[in-house]
Amino acid sequence: MKAFDPRLLRYSRSSRGFIFALVSISAIGACFTIAQAFLLVDLICKFFQHKRTFDSLRSEVVQLGLVFLARALLAYINDRIAANASSKMRNELRRKILEKTIENGGSDSNELGTAGLAVLVTKGINNLDGYFAKFLPQLFIAVIVPAMVGATILLRDWKSGLIILLTIPLIPIFGILIGRFTASAADKKWQTLGLLSGYFLDLLSGLTTLRVYGREKLQSKKLHEVGEKYRRETMQVLRISFLSSLALELVATLSVALLAVTIGLRLVNGSIPLSVGLFILVLAPEVYWPIRQVSAYFHAAADGVAAFNQLFAILEKPTPAPGIAISDVTRIAWTQLTISYPDRSVIIIPAGELQAGEVHALVGPSGAGKSTLAAVLLGFIHPRHGEITITSSAGSQDLSEVSRSAWRALVAWQPQEPKFPLGSVATILRHAKPGASDLELIEMLLSVDLDPIDLPQGIATELGTIAQKLSIGQLRKVALARALLKETPLIILDEPTASVDDISESTIAKVLNRQAARGAMILLISHRELLIGAATKVTRVGASQ
Repeated sequence: MKAFDPRLLRYSRSSRGFIFALVSISAIGACFTIAQAFLLVDLICKFFQHKRTFDSLRSEVVQLGLVFLARALLAYINDRIAANASSKMRNELRRKILEKTIENGGSDSNELGTAGLAVLVTKGINNLDGYFAKFLPQLFIAVIVPAMVGATILLRDWKSGLIILLTIPLIPIFGILIGRFTASAADKKWQTLGLLSGYFLDLLSGLTTLRVYGREKLQSKKLHEVGEKYRRETMQVLRISFLSSLALELVATLSVALLAVTIGLRLVNGSIPLSVGLFILVLAPEVYWPIRQVSAYFHAAADGVAAFNQLFAILEKPTPAPGIAISDVTRIAWTQLTISYPDRSVIIIPAGELQAGEVHALVGPSGAGKSTLAAVLLGFIHPRHGEITITSSAGSQDLSEVSRSAWRALVAWQPQEPKFPLGSVATILRHAKPGASDLELIEMLLSVDLDPIDLPQGIATELGTIAQKLSIGQLRKVALARALLKETPLIILDEPTASVDDISESTIAKVLNRQAARGAMILLISHRELLIGAATKVTRVGASQ
């Protein structure tokens, strides 16, 4: 990524005002820097050269003190603006990434992995704080302050200005050379973190199976190896950062030293006044220091910069056409679908259809494509081959031609592993049906064989916390109740009765049949014979086809 990427202005509205503020603060800061040097030199010359008393210089001391306070206040304002803008810009990017990820369907999680995408949205965007709060402000300071200060020195003494012009490019040149190694090391570290996150997530998901077969120790060793690789690459980034700081500090110090020696020799032979020489010596470090700090802050922001490419790769994916808005659906038909995942064999789903008033069971072995069909119908995955036709009062359209937001408003979905945001059972259920009374919510929970009395605090029980108070079966029933409350023409249920007893399963089968009798079309994915037996139609995929 470039030091400043114009795409940031496109995806973060807050960045525009922030950059304007940075330019203004940098210009004002440069003026204060020049004024401070002028007042300090004037005070020194009057005191030592003209033998003025301290009492007679009281006004000059006060003016110098006010300039010092003004610079301190400006630095505080700059830090506050940068911190607030950083928080806003990170939140804007996170929101846009989430919106774009939903819009893209499952393609981003397929490319990055679920854990990789989660790390990008959380830690990756959080790491941009160093970029927004430190590196970006310093970048504008390094452009404006050295230019204004250098121009002032050049006007006062062209020989000193020439030395600065010849030495100042050394810092960015060395910074760019070292920055390339830092960026490469940071990219490797970021990729290893994504690998470690994905491996850890897979390990947690299959921990029970691993323990059953006694393979958990082998995986623990592998996890340790990946963690050790991440540690080595982190230390490599730190080593490069420390070495670059030393190299840039030496370049800046030698540049100022060269200027000081030159001015000293000229003062000895009387070719430059003391006031001019002292003024240049006081200002010279202000030319090199801001540029030196840019390189230092670049290393602090390296982790965030490494995530930028992935962020913009997601944000710049083409936006699909708005599509046709429909308000109902009476039939869904699909030809044979071919879906491909990275590093997996191609999945083939046989042709089929859903009719209003049917409970359509989709059965087959794990990995045959049952959940994949649900994801295709939801618009999260696009088949490589095959078509899906939607019939509504507006006629028949291909699913790709239908507005995604309008389509998803017609679909209720219970995933295989339901997740809930932080909130009470009542609040979460009302997401599906805003304004529903407590009595409606309780009746829906009872219809799926979940008595609120069995919950720790009834419908006020909190979900989405680390310490879940409900069993897996109870969580599935809450998710099922939420899907049924939405009252949509299409209901997709992925293993709704897993982890529930036979009595609850029988009750849920009756509820689904009642929903179908009211005109809903239900796509049911299940391995449970009782639920499959209650379905109107059964389609088999995979080996059992």
